[in-house]
Amino acid sequence: MILVMQKLLTALLEGNLFQKMFCALKKHVKHILISIDYMVSYFPQKYCRSHLKIVPNRIVIMTNTFNYTCNPKYIYEALCKSGFDLDIYWIIRKNKNVENFPPSTKLLQLGTWQCLKAVYSAKIWLDNGIVFSNYYDKKEAQIHIQTMHGSLGIKRLDNAVIARNARGGSGKRVVKREEENTNLVITNSKFEEDVFKTVFWHDTPMLRLGHARTDILFLTQCSEVIKRVRENLWRKYKIPKDCKIVLYAPTHRLNLTIDDLDIDYQLLCEELEKKFGGQFVVLFRLHPRMLRIMKNLVEEPHIFNVTDYPDIQELMLVTDIAITDYSSWIYDYLNTRKPGFIYATDIDRYNNRTGFYYPLEETPFPICEDNDDLVLAIRNFDNDIYQKKVEKFLREKDAVDDGHSAERIALKIIELIGNDIQRG
Repeated sequence: MILVMQKLLTALLEGNLFQKMFCALKKHVKHILISIDYMVSYFPQKYCRSHLKIVPNRIVIMTNTFNYTCNPKYIYEALCKSGFDLDIYWIIRKNKNVENFPPSTKLLQLGTWQCLKAVYSAKIWLDNGIVFSNYYDKKEAQIHIQTMHGSLGIKRLDNAVIARNARGGSGKRVVKREEENTNLVITNSKFEEDVFKTVFWHDTPMLRLGHARTDILFLTQCSEVIKRVRENLWRKYKIPKDCKIVLYAPTHRLNLTIDDLDIDYQLLCEELEKKFGGQFVVLFRLHPRMLRIMKNLVEEPHIFNVTDYPDIQELMLVTDIAITDYSSWIYDYLNTRKPGFIYATDIDRYNNRTGFYYPLEETPFPICEDNDDLVLAIRNFDNDIYQKKVEKFLREKDAVDDGHSAERIALKIIELIGNDIQRG
């Protein structure tokens, strides 16, 4: 009680008492509404779980961004090429991102009766994060395959579990569903398996088949695919087709400001051009949770905001130089064997708040904490040393990505469906 009174007095003196009371009330009401929503949705879900028969060849896919991207995209394309008669649906939200899907894709809007029926009649659920578990309780005869969107990443995942549990009953239900309802986790390395077993999937079977999304990164010599992506970038952003590309894509974290992303882009391009030749432009891509920072971006002729480009894998394919702080995408990028750099101004602060699975120094990337470090790292970059570090890093993590992961995963899904599936 004394602590509460002290907080009230502080808020009163600061002049924000009623604001804080309103925020606290809003948070409390939100939790009540979530509980009501759960109780109301229980009945139609229970009906579908009890009455709908499973269609053996039906697969339902949902990604953490409700977009056509990541592992599910490339697994879907492999399944479509398999020659088997499959009934595949994608779940989207509020009819957004429809233009990013192939015209023939069967799309369902989250929260509709049609979506609910497809979900509970599907043999396979396929996602790339804690997605299905946010909305549905799986039937025992259904198979939930988790492909996760991170890879060999340095960021600790413990906070994802802690954050959900902190949401109260609704969050704990999600954690429980993911732990109990996931039948198979697809991984790309022993390192990843060891990490996953410490968070949601303690006893879940895992198969080291590789990440389907990395397949495209082995096509660095495929001029047809590269040309298609460069055409898309020209059409969408007017990015010159003959320039070299540096992709800068930092990760999400609390209390991030534009000052933490203070790269001198003009200087960066000048130094890269001196070292590697050609003319460089910067593609800037923000995490979906960092969009508030976008309004502070300085627009310059050589900087392009590609945050709304649906597939970062395609961007990686045509990128010549990669820069991030702690985001896991750069560990996918290693498969291209092209240069990458770490630019992080808040290493100590981030490590204290979120934590790393291993020291940044164990990665192949030069580590830069300010613009002077970045300039020096570019000037001193030695590709022979870098390539040796890349091979050592992937070898130590027991990574199996080789450009054929999607095909292996598709074959496994077909095997799980069993004898009820026919060739189309």
